[in-house]
Amino acid sequence: MTNSGEYIRGFTDYIILSILSKFNSYGYEMTKIIEEVSNQSFQLTDATLYFALKRLQEDGKINSYLGKNKKGMSRRYYQITPNGIEALHEFRKDWILIENTLSSLVGGKFEYDRNE
Repeated sequence: MTNSGEYIRGFTDYIILSILSKFNSYGYEMTKIIEEVSNQSFQLTDATLYFALKRLQEDGKINSYLGKNKKGMSRRYYQITPNGIEALHEFRKDWILIENTLSSLVGGKFEYDRNE
């Protein structure tokens, strides 16, 4: 899929928060989760991912810490904060409307009465 990162860019923060609501994770793992869940259709560049992580940290929605993976390698892990959980919860309340509206607009399943 061409420019697949463009399709999800506006949702990157919430995708990250959703992943972190399940478990703490590190950048490379999050990109692999996105690729796997999308059957390789969506990919984020490292820059997009790390700018989003930095923004989420600055907004107090996630924290980071150094930890070791199963192989003993040091990694920077990210975890969601209470502010991040609240932001994700609020977004999910709006998601149904967003999803339905985009589906109608992009899929052409809308009607509009032109009064000219």
